[in-house]
Amino acid sequence: MRRSGHRRIPNWAIGLILIVVIAVGAILAYTKTLPWSHQYTIKAVFSTSQNIAPNSPVRIAGVNVGKVTSVSHLVAPQSQTASAGGSSSNSPPGRQAAVVTMQINDDGLPIHNDATFSLRPRLFLEGNLFVDLHPGSPNAQVAEDGHVFGMGQTSVSVQLDQVFSTFQTDVRSNLKVLLHSLGDAFIKYGGAQGFNTLYRTSGAAFKETSLVNEALLGTEPNDLSAFIRNLDSTVHALDANRSDLQGLITNFRIVTGALAARDRDLARAVSLIPGTLDAAHPAFRALNGAFPAVRAFAREALPGVRSTPAALTASMPLLHQLNGLLSKPELRGLTHDLRPAIPDLTKLTLRSIPLLHQSRSLASCANQVLIPFFESPLPDPDVDAANNGLTNSKVFPQMAYASEGLGGISRSGDANGQPSFVLAASGPKIVSLSGEGGNKFVGTTPVPILGARPAVNSSLKTPFRPTVPCETQQPPNLDSGTLGPAPSQTTPPGIPPLPLPLASLQKAGMTYLTDLGLANRLLQKQSPAKAKAGTAVPTGKAAALIKAGERAWKRARRAFLKGKVAKAPSTSGARAKGSGG
Repeated sequence: MRRSGHRRIPNWAIGLILIVVIAVGAILAYTKTLPWSHQYTIKAVFSTSQNIAPNSPVRIAGVNVGKVTSVSHLVAPQSQTASAGGSSSNSPPGRQAAVVTMQINDDGLPIHNDATFSLRPRLFLEGNLFVDLHPGSPNAQVAEDGHVFGMGQTSVSVQLDQVFSTFQTDVRSNLKVLLHSLGDAFIKYGGAQGFNTLYRTSGAAFKETSLVNEALLGTEPNDLSAFIRNLDSTVHALDANRSDLQGLITNFRIVTGALAARDRDLARAVSLIPGTLDAAHPAFRALNGAFPAVRAFAREALPGVRSTPAALTASMPLLHQLNGLLSKPELRGLTHDLRPAIPDLTKLTLRSIPLLHQSRSLASCANQVLIPFFESPLPDPDVDAANNGLTNSKVFPQMAYASEGLGGISRSGDANGQPSFVLAASGPKIVSLSGEGGNKFVGTTPVPILGARPAVNSSLKTPFRPTVPCETQQPPNLDSGTLGPAPSQTTPPGIPPLPLPLASLQKAGMTYLTDLGLANRLLQKQSPAKAKAGTAVPTGKAAALIKAGERAWKRARRAFLKGKVAKAPSTSGARAKGSGG
């Protein structure tokens, strides 16, 4: 028979392979991880390990998500316990601590930077402790692998032996004194009766207490949890400064002893509290009403407050100069230089008192008389004044217009000013006016005088009283009133009327001037700024009025030069359309 070509594996090789497979299976069954895989690991610093051992479970909401891999002792000079992981608690140098290293499965991820760790006792049959992990808020940053959480984010459970260890001999004696004093307060000093009275009269206070309890919940979600979280930080800070806390309790005992020694005064002060609160309610309401204005002022003042450091920095050189100026050598020299001038300054002060009185009178006169007079209107009942917008105009611009007109006819005026014209005319009407002292004034006019405004009597309304202070006098009244009577007028006999050509020329001139006035009104309505500057170009109705007036004037002028009577100007339609606009 022929032997097979395959060689059989030796028995020792088969045994070796079986041993390796069993070893690998046991390792995987024990560790439940592959040797080459990396697990997410974090560390937490506890004030004490409380006998927590490696392989203790790490739980989130009661579900195992990892285990403790190692527990190490730590004594650090305010480094790892304070700064590792970003904890805000400042531990004193040399404080004892324990670093617990934990391995977290994928089921427990992610872990955030604000996560907290607590050591909790397991069931009696389970034994030992476990790490209760709160992974933190979702909006916080995710902790990296190997992150170290400080003592501010860890806590330990209170064991029964720790509770019993606090009741030492001195604590038990103090507790006995406290219970004895509490019994005396209830039995000997009427404390129980006081509590009964308090309960009977505290019905209204329960409503206010409920409002306070509701306010303690906060105005936004998670306000109460944030308060408890911050309270935990406060308790940790108090625990870190135990000597100061002991001093606080000792001082509190001294304060309460002083209050007990003045119990009658304290009772009197407590009886005055309701009245004080009743009086304080209006003040609090007024204070609440003032808060919006104060808040608005604070917002407005914030830019100024922000710029204050820069302003102070810029003013430092000036302050240094002022400091040197106010030093003793400088002040002595200034006093020595001013000493000769002090008597003269005293005399000047005494002599300036009458000037100040006159200045006061002048200021009062300006406030009471002059300014109201300049601001008063100028009513003009004339129809043309109302149409041209001149009625109810202020006094001060009209005075400026008058000054400008006077400057135009004076020798000091030039072509840059407003032109003014003086019209001198004569005619067949003889006017006779009566003056003061019985004097007679005679003149001639081309047209009859209808009357005078203001009348002679109405112009004497406000008398001038030099002996009366200006501020008490009545401001001038510029109301012209009704039309006064016309003076005596006669027409001498034998004076022929105007020749017809001259009368036609006069009528055409009046028509031309009327058309120019209507066109000017139209230009002022269309473009007031250009009309005031003299740069407006007549268009439409205004241009038609000007051309119609020019044609009537030229026709009458040619007729006058030829000695004929011009035809009646046909500009009434244009004027009618212009006045309507």
